[in-house]
Amino acid sequence: MHGLIGSAGDFVTTGGARALAFRLHLRCFDVWMPNARGTTLSRKHRTLSADQPAFWAFTWHEIGIFDLPAVLDYVLAITRQRQLHYVGHSQGTTVLLVLLAQRQDYNGRLASVSLMAPVAFLKHLSSPPLNLLASNTLRLLNQLGLHEILPASALTQVGGQFICSATLPTYALCTLFISLCVGFSDYPADRHIFSHVLETTPAGLSLLQLKHFGQLINAGNFQQYDYESPILNIQRYGQTTPPVYQLRNVHVPLLLFYGTRDALASLPDVARLTRELSNSRVTLYQVRGYNHIDFIYASSAPVFVYERIIYNAWALDTGANSQ
Repeated sequence: MHGLIGSAGDFVTTGGARALAFRLHLRCFDVWMPNARGTTLSRKHRTLSADQPAFWAFTWHEIGIFDLPAVLDYVLAITRQRQLHYVGHSQGTTVLLVLLAQRQDYNGRLASVSLMAPVAFLKHLSSPPLNLLASNTLRLLNQLGLHEILPASALTQVGGQFICSATLPTYALCTLFISLCVGFSDYPADRHIFSHVLETTPAGLSLLQLKHFGQLINAGNFQQYDYESPILNIQRYGQTTPPVYQLRNVHVPLLLFYGTRDALASLPDVARLTRELSNSRVTLYQVRGYNHIDFIYASSAPVFVYERIIYNAWALDTGANSQ
């Protein structure tokens, strides 16, 4: 499952043997890649249009407790398997933790979980642009009537490719801004990758998704959405403050990968997540020099990350089939 502003395209963008989806396919895994609600290919609704504000009345909480289990159930039904292996990046890790904390029966439907750049606690986030999420900036956008942020359009695709083209002087400004957002990697970026990334990213998201992450920064907890009104919180939760997600309800085996140069998933926050997952068998991998998006786009990701994920899934499947 992809990150906040991305889509399923994240897992195929680098192409060939570098992209995680292709590597899994080459190892004979059946690969399913969902698109989160509100992204380019996931904007249909039975009664609402994406032009209506009500369509965007969701955060990543709803993706976790409604959309993701629907995806898992569909894949299990089609493949006739009892369990799946799950891989998530960034928000794709958040929604999985929400699901397993809130709906414990889904722990049994996963053979393994691999989380890259896991996001649950954000108290130590060091990204200057993303720290704006903790300010009143998003409230102003909401007052201006904005409900969707960063939708995919010809303007963003063509404009971004012109600005971020490796042959233009503006390429350096493009990489600087990205590094300010996600961290300054120790690994040089592929100068030709951004034109491909911008074909599918950004893919659109709800303003409330950003606001919910901003609340995590301010609160220092992994918690449900705060309606910023004791009365509304009582109506929704039966208490004046939003409840925290009970991570002790998660008990599936976990591989956690974090980068030492990640401006979002910092070591103190990942360490706290590991402690809170008290009923899971957690294996923690540090990837030195990685920022938040190196897990998806770095040329070294297949060696440092993907092979561990594939070997772990293969070993579990082999063990299960031999019993």
